[in-house]
Amino acid sequence: MTTIHDVAKQAGVSIATVSYVLNDKRRVSSVATRRVKLAVKELNYTPNGTARKLKKGRTSIIGFVADNISNRFPARVVHGVAGAAAQHGYNVLISDLHDEPSNEKTALELLVREQVDGLIYCGFGATESQLLRIHQSGMPVVVVDKPPRSKRLPAVLVDNKKSIEALLEHLKALGHRTFRFISGDANNRNTALRNAAFLSFMKNHRLPSSASDIVTGAYSIEHGYASALKLHQERPGFSAVVCGDDMIAFGAMAGLKSCGLRIPEDVAVAGFMDDPLAVVADPGLTTIHHPMVHMGRRAFEFFLSLLNEPQQTAPREILNTQLIIRRSTDVTRPIYTNVGSFAP
Repeated sequence: MTTIHDVAKQAGVSIATVSYVLNDKRRVSSVATRRVKLAVKELNYTPNGTARKLKKGRTSIIGFVADNISNRFPARVVHGVAGAAAQHGYNVLISDLHDEPSNEKTALELLVREQVDGLIYCGFGATESQLLRIHQSGMPVVVVDKPPRSKRLPAVLVDNKKSIEALLEHLKALGHRTFRFISGDANNRNTALRNAAFLSFMKNHRLPSSASDIVTGAYSIEHGYASALKLHQERPGFSAVVCGDDMIAFGAMAGLKSCGLRIPEDVAVAGFMDDPLAVVADPGLTTIHHPMVHMGRRAFEFFLSLLNEPQQTAPREILNTQLIIRRSTDVTRPIYTNVGSFAP
């Protein structure tokens, strides 16, 4: 049976281009359009079950790429996407990368073949050039959370620098001067931005710091636990630990406690994300509230805007975050505080 791969090979174009021509998308050159239509005719190609879709030109399906849908962050983002999508008669087709960046290229090609009307991308950032090609070919692409390097890609983001600075300002105001940073995946663009913000703050406030004060690794409880032990053994003398996300912070608190340290009396710990479990951790975790659900809603709104006005300048929005102070940094707070304070 003839497939879209066969058509693309015959026409000498990408699978994405074939899909855009079949959907009568704009920004495909006349030469490429002629090649695709000729290949379709010569191969007698008819996409299975898509005749109605091609006639309408839209599928009412939006693709969502997640680095790992079992992680709370993409799960909350897609919750926001799905809620907004349902209000406009859209369904969401999720492609889960299972924490494997090498899966991105195939995942994007699959969603293009499925002829989704657009893509909301919450992956690793490993395929930015591919995302840009898809977007410029006529299929709206909106990146969430990880800042794309290209200004031509629409994005909904948070300000990593200001968020890290808010945590550090809070800790500095409590009297802390020696910090360690247990960061996340070194290949994640947010990690690089948060690491840079940490070092910049230390330098600007003339606080002691070095690259060895930062430990990178997975955004996981295991990484937080192991890194806290390593820092305590190899880089002691710190009074505060900032973590790249709440999972890391949960692990770090457990690791520090296993060393006989009290939180926050001996070491203050802060996270990033405001995971629902942060309010019931022991002690409650000081963190940055990240508007995950709202980010998903805004990403879908950007998609609709781009679908209706494809020629507009790529929109980009920086959403506000909020410092949530709990007992893990401030001993005067109740053990469990701000329960129910987090908003989507």
